[in-house]
This record gives sequence, structure tokens and C-alpha cells, in this order.
Amino acid sequence: MGLMMPGFQTVPTDSTTTSMSEPTRTFWEYVDSIVPWETALVALLKIGAILILAWIIIRVVDRAIRIWNNRFADLPTFDPGRQRAMTIGTLLTSSTKYVVWVLAVIMILDEMQIDVGALIATAGIAGIALGFGAQSLVKDMISGVLLLFDDTIHVGNSVRIGDEAGVVEDIGVRVIRVRRLSGELLMIPAGELRIFGNKSVGFMRAVVEVGLSYAQDTEPILSVMNDVAQHWAKEHPEIMMDEEPIVQAITEFADSSVNARIVIKVLPGEQWEAERQLRLALKKAFDDQGIVIPFPQRTLHIEEHKTVI
Repeated sequence: MGLMMPGFQTVPTDSTTTSMSEPTRTFWEYVDSIVPWETALVALLKIGAILILAWIIIRVVDRAIRIWNNRFADLPTFDPGRQRAMTIGTLLTSSTKYVVWVLAVIMILDEMQIDVGALIATAGIAGIALGFGAQSLVKDMISGVLLLFDDTIHVGNSVRIGDEAGVVEDIGVRVIRVRRLSGELLMIPAGELRIFGNKSVGFMRAVVEVGLSYAQDTEPILSVMNDVAQHWAKEHPEIMMDEEPIVQAITEFADSSVNARIVIKVLPGEQWEAERQLRLALKKAFDDQGIVIPFPQRTLHIEEHKTVI
């Protein structure tokens, strides 16, 4: 028996025990231990299917709306049925895109194992906070929806908004696009449309102002104007409304003329061409009758002062 030194302890050794290190895992094995590749592949396939399905739905709705609008393509531009179809089609197209893509994003997040309920609740709280900072945006959207339901403006309408005038090309939930005569496209927020004029509703009147000379007798001139208006009305019965042409005189004593005017009630959108044709016919009639259209004149009085010495 051997001696044992105090404070020391012998540790038996086993020659058969060997130290073995754990095998090193590759990157893909590590990823597979977290998310099995079968599960990830199925999730990717589902996400791809969701995106394709969303794209197909939008394309089908867009094509269906285009086919619907083509049924009204042969109608006049300012026909109420055509305008209503174009407006509803535009609204359905934009609304479908918003709804489908939002649902697609929610479904994709659910496939990615993200708590959609908590995300929606968080988005709701954030939306309230953002709403206070984006009050004008919210106002525009609410005004746009109410404007569409009020049925007061349609695609193709000729409108006047403040000092701007043009034809409505698109009505969105937030912005209305109006094309000016020069070709410029105006982007008008729906919340700004508090007071506007619509020249495509019901009827319009072609109004032609005519200046008459102070030096000439007005009665024969008014008779010529009435003849021109009546002749034009007989040639264009398809755009005439129930009223007969009216010659109004005298509407104003201007600086260089006595003013009169012709007023004819016509279909919406036809007033501009009617006014151009009436002016041309009046010019020819005045030339034939020797009627002079006045121009600005000024009378100068020169006084001579003699100096008394």
C-alpha cells in the first residue's frame, strides 16, 4: 500500500476513455434545424400562389370593366349613361387594387408566421396617430368618396373649379384629374371641391355678345341678329332644346358700344361650337348689310387758353 501525501488525492485514469468532439454542422443543416426546408418551400409556394392569384383577380376585374365601358363607347361624350359607366369603372378599378393587395399582404404575413392580429392592432393605433398629422389627406379621401356617391361629377364632364376649367379625365378616391384646354393635366384634391361648376348637366346656353355702334339705328341690327339666330336654329334642330332663340337688347351701355346678345338653349357640350358658328354668321350678315361693328374710340377736346396781358 503506497503512502498518501496529505492534501493530495489520486485520480484513477482510464486508458480506454477518449475525448470525442461534436461533429460540425453546415449552414444549411443549421437553417434546417430552425425551419425545415419542406416547410419553407411550402410557404414560398403559397406566397407565390397568393401573389399570382391577386394579379389574376386585378386583371380579370380590369378586363371586365373595360368590356363594360366599351358598351357605352359609341354614346356622346357628355351622355349621362356613358359618364356614369366611366366613373363607376374608374372607382371599381382603384378600389379593387387597394382591397386585393391589402388582403394579399395579410395572407403573406400569416404564411410567414407573423402575428397578423397584433400587427393590425398596432397599425390601428399608428393609424390614429398618423390621422392627426395627415388630416388633409383624410379629408380628401372622405370628400372623394362622398363626391362619388353624390353623383354630381363624372368622367368626361366639363367643369370649372375656381379659376380653372377643363374636362374631367379621372375621378379617384383622393384626387380628381382635370385636363385643361391647353393640354395641361390638373391634379385637384377632392377636399378642395367645395364650390365648382359643371357644364355637362341638364342644358347649356350659347351666349353671343354683340356690340352695336351708338351712331347707328339699333332696330334694323336687332332684326338681322334675330334672322341669323332663327336660321341657325333651323339648321341645327338636333342640339336645340325646347326654347326658341332669344335676342336680348339692350344689355349694356358700354364705353364704345351699345351691347346686345343672342341666347340659345342647347345640349351640354354644344355651346362652344354654336357660339363660334353664330359669330361667323353674324359677321357675314353684318358685312352684307353694311353694319359696322364698333371699336374703342376716344374723343379729345383741345382748349386754347389765351393769355391776357
